[in-house]
Amino acid sequence: MSWTSKITLTGLLMFAAMVPPAFAGLDNDVPSCYAATRIAPPTTPYDGLVYIVIDQTVLLDQPLQQSVLENAMRLVGPGVRFVVTEFSAFSQGRYLQVLHTGVIEKPLDADRIDNTPIEAARNLGQCLAKQKGFAQKMVADSLTEALKSSTSTLDQSDILLALKTVSMAVASDHAAKKVVFLVTDGLENSSISSFYSHNAIRKIDPKAELAKAKTAQMMGDFGGAKIYVLGGGMMPPAETGSKAQKNGYRDPDTLRNLSSFWNSYFSESNGNLVEFGEPALLTPVSFQ
Repeated sequence: MSWTSKITLTGLLMFAAMVPPAFAGLDNDVPSCYAATRIAPPTTPYDGLVYIVIDQTVLLDQPLQQSVLENAMRLVGPGVRFVVTEFSAFSQGRYLQVLHTGVIEKPLDADRIDNTPIEAARNLGQCLAKQKGFAQKMVADSLTEALKSSTSTLDQSDILLALKTVSMAVASDHAAKKVVFLVTDGLENSSISSFYSHNAIRKIDPKAELAKAKTAQMMGDFGGAKIYVLGGGMMPPAETGSKAQKNGYRDPDTLRNLSSFWNSYFSESNGNLVEFGEPALLTPVSFQ
């Protein structure tokens, strides 16, 4: 890599690292190694999309927060576009917003290596290695901050509206493989419906709740994406009520109904719910 290219790449990385979430782009917050090394990029810059959605009304314990980071890092690699978002209630100043998005570029195709100068190819490889680390740190920092600022004191959670909005972006993306990693308790609490009752999770009727979502035109289209939910049914202990409520107990029937609703919702929204973690995931988040 030439002295000029080194300066250009270093400057881009330093600038991107200083960009706060409020000014993060909707296109790509990760500097391009192909642009920095002046090598024509692949026709298809990425094959995989991972859309990470953080519900800020859910307060996770440290092991679950660590699980979020580990699963995210497992997905964020070469040939992947990532989008990190957060939301709660659209009326509480915690509306759905993109924190960071970026593409970790694929290495040179095998059939192009012989037609690329050896030094340029070597410099590109070194740059791509740094790019991956830069992107993973960006994702980890964004998730850590979003999880740290989450709280269980917010009154409402517009999960259905956020998911409908996210689904449109997921469906329109050209990626061949798509994953939506959703961190939420799955407890809708909006003008459409509330899954709460007397400081506890309400034992919902999945069919009735799905009908409400359809009536409110809250169904989405996830373009066949695989979906993983971490945090399902997560609820802090209540300050009042029965001993079970104070202990944060969630009975199996209630969780089964909650999981059944989300299975039906995603199935009818062109999504594939791989696992509804209650609250932890037993299956690693994966494109496979």
